[in-house]
Amino acid sequence: MLDQLFDSSTIPLLAKTAAFAERRHEVLAGNMANISTPDYRTRDLPVAQFQAALEEAVARRRPDQTKKAGWSFADLGRPKAAELFPQTLFRAVENSKSFTFQDGNNRSIEQEVMEITKNSIMQSVAVELMNAQLSRLQAVISERA
Repeated sequence: MLDQLFDSSTIPLLAKTAAFAERRHEVLAGNMANISTPDYRTRDLPVAQFQAALEEAVARRRPDQTKKAGWSFADLGRPKAAELFPQTLFRAVENSKSFTFQDGNNRSIEQEVMEITKNSIMQSVAVELMNAQLSRLQAVISERA
């Protein structure tokens, strides 16, 4: 019963977003720690692929989208957030967007600081939205709504 309540909200998707941002912060911090290491290649998580998976998860969770296709979640069961986000989205890959210096490093401190800042904002928004939804659920459960 409680699982159905959580699965019907955006809390699982927000949790995946926060987890992705946490893992990405680890990778970006590693890039900063190795900014002057010769032959170090910066890494990142596949942000575009995660955003595409998130968009697909949101679209699958909307009942109006499934009705247009002629089927409903009642027929197939609502997909869980864990099923929509493969572990490969949480594995770092080499970042080939930067140019390479003579020492073999492809560093860009400005780029790394910008990505860390954007990532931090994304995680903060996900956590704040989760807190707001959990507060609403708590109010409903305690009959204060």
